[in-house]
Amino acid sequence: MTLIGADTKYLVVGLGLTGLSCVRYLAARGKWVAVTDSRTNPPNLAEVKTQFPDMDVQVGGFDIEQFEQADVLVMSPGVALHTPAVQAAIKAGARVTSDIELFLSEFTGQVVAITGSNAKSTVTQWLGEAIQRSGRSVLIGGNIGQPVLDVADQMFDVAVLELSSFQLELLPSVGADIATILNVSEDHMDRYDSMARYQQAKQRIYFGAKQALFNRQDLLTQPLVAPNVKVASFALTRPDLKQYGLLETPSGTCLALGLNALLPTSVLALPGRHNIANALAVLALADAVQNPREHTLAALRNFSGLPHRCQLIRELAGVRYFNDSKATNVGSTLAALTGLAQADRKAIVLLLGGQAKGQELGPLAPAIAAHCKAVFVYGEDQSRFTDVAPQATYVESMFDALAQAKAIVQAGDVLLLSPACASFDQFTNFEQRGRQFVTWVEALA
Repeated sequence: MTLIGADTKYLVVGLGLTGLSCVRYLAARGKWVAVTDSRTNPPNLAEVKTQFPDMDVQVGGFDIEQFEQADVLVMSPGVALHTPAVQAAIKAGARVTSDIELFLSEFTGQVVAITGSNAKSTVTQWLGEAIQRSGRSVLIGGNIGQPVLDVADQMFDVAVLELSSFQLELLPSVGADIATILNVSEDHMDRYDSMARYQQAKQRIYFGAKQALFNRQDLLTQPLVAPNVKVASFALTRPDLKQYGLLETPSGTCLALGLNALLPTSVLALPGRHNIANALAVLALADAVQNPREHTLAALRNFSGLPHRCQLIRELAGVRYFNDSKATNVGSTLAALTGLAQADRKAIVLLLGGQAKGQELGPLAPAIAAHCKAVFVYGEDQSRFTDVAPQATYVESMFDALAQAKAIVQAGDVLLLSPACASFDQFTNFEQRGRQFVTWVEALA
């Protein structure tokens, strides 16, 4: 069955921004479209009913009969494939697809596909800006920015796509010109029944890739690809020939390709060793799509980062305040702690908490013991941190954590919001959590 068949019946599952973009895309091509959402009042419901008054729209639960009548389910990534109605449709012969597959079925430019437990948004945006400097038109999308189908009719030379594990589950083959897994650490254990299942979802990004890039310091990122697929790697170590890494030179530590030192790490605008790794990934990916090196190096020097990702908010009385609200898993918080650590003292005052998503929190313990002078824990799953941070102070809210942390910080310290948890117990999303933290920090005197 073709994805865009003349008589194909499409059921768009989920009515967030992605779902709305799918409805518009298919309707504009004259296709038969129905919509469903398990929520009683999903976002964009009024907009769909206004723009498409004759469309079959069912909300407040999934009707198995509606699913079984569909030829193609256009899934939003937030809906799990093991949902009973989805399984019933598949059993009845339905094909499962997504906005990303629909987009890729028509896109003719170069495709860069990026995933990882952490840093994928940063690397995606950073790479996109590097390619834009060369004058080529770039779509930066996927799990970041506007839905790709909203711009499917525009012409782009390159699509730089951030893809989550949920999105990858819906793709039989990405077919990227270059694909990478930046890192893999435990996440979304409330959706996957094992770490192996989660890793398998990430590995799907390499399906059909012409080139693959992996992290030499994370074996879970290593691709299982055909012998004819070109493979490169990066790491915070001395590189072998034609690989990416770090070289020690008279000018200091440098990003390097083989024995060729390219850029001192000291000129990167983003702090932390984790961002040096991100810069190496950007360098390798840019080289893979033949981006002129001078434009890549300029982007590496000037990129200031994304909001809520180890974002320096201000320095007050010698204390630096960082918003890392995007740290919704243990791996991301570990990266922030090691990246901001000081060699001569425990200088980090850490704010943790929220919904732990079933992940193992134990790996935080050594980093907290090594780098944190104090820890404040808030939120729904705070009881799960007792073994991880036995000396922590437990409070009700993030505001309480900030207020008490502010009272003990001294010049030279780092006050870091890096929750290692989802935000949905107290906030709409990590962005709202981060914005609220920034507002409070900017109001400090």
